[in-house]
Amino acid sequence: MSKILFWVVIAVVVYLAVVFARSRRSREERRPAVRRRRDPRAPVAMIECPQCGTHFPEDEAVLGDGVAYCSERCRKAARRSQKRPQQ
Repeated sequence: MSKILFWVVIAVVVYLAVVFARSRRSREERRPAVRRRRDPRAPVAMIECPQCGTHFPEDEAVLGDGVAYCSERCRKAARRSQKRPQQ
C-alpha cells in the first residue's frame, strides 16, 4: 500500500509542476505587452504654450479651438484676448 501511495504522490507533484510551468510561461508571454504600454520612462513630446511660452508634455495639453495650451487659465486668457476688438 505504501508503494502505491508513494507513486500517487509523485504523480501529483509532477502534475502540479507541469501546471505551474505552463501558467508561468503564459504570464511571461503577456507581460512584455503590458510593460510596453505602461513604461513610465518612455519619452513624451514637449510642446510650447502659445499664450505663455511654457513648455509642457503633450499628453497634459488643454485643447481649445484646435490649439494646445498648458492650462485652463492660458486657454481662457487666449479666448478673452481673441474676443477683444482689435484697435
